[in-house]
Amino acid sequence: MKTKLLPLAAVLSLAAFGVQAQTLVIDSADIQDNGQGAYAVDSDGDVVRDSWNRCVRTNYWTPETAINKCEGIAEPKPAPVVVVTPAPAPVVMAPAPVVMPAPPKYISHFDFNTYDIKTADIPELDTFAKYLNRDCGCKVAITGHTDSTGPAAYNKTLSEERAQEVADYLGNKGVVPDRMIVTGMGEAAPVADNATKVGRAENRRVEVEIVK
Repeated sequence: MKTKLLPLAAVLSLAAFGVQAQTLVIDSADIQDNGQGAYAVDSDGDVVRDSWNRCVRTNYWTPETAINKCEGIAEPKPAPVVVVTPAPAPVVMAPAPVVMPAPPKYISHFDFNTYDIKTADIPELDTFAKYLNRDCGCKVAITGHTDSTGPAAYNKTLSEERAQEVADYLGNKGVVPDRMIVTGMGEAAPVADNATKVGRAENRRVEVEIVK
């Protein structure tokens, strides 16, 4: 819009009341008054300019009531809007179920001419029973053995009694009898030399194996 010029009478009237004109040259676009009475305004509410395009001050002008654009002061830039992106919620993974590894083949050894489970073998047998109850729905083969001392028929019966003793113990620990296959091999499957005391002790055993 073109510069609005005050009538001479208005300019003289303003001068009579101490109106001051600034010396800065500013943009020719209209400047809206701020309502502080610091500048002369026209009927549209725009600040009046003089012939040099300067805002015409009144005697109410102070640095506090000044309009920045009239004084050639750059308008303060608004603070940048900082958008805070919330951090993604941590992914909580459900803990994997603890599965005991399959134990190796369980072997229990017996004293000569007995089928009583040794006290030292109980902890390992308990571990095997816990595995069967919690982590494995499989069947197990329980096989009894003897050394070669004595008649073969007697040894066959003794090996079956040893196997059944282990099966009964596992049954008392919660293993269903239908999951256990109980057999006796007598002296037919030695793992060591029956000619030695150590070898015979190794052969007096019960083996428990998982059947796939």
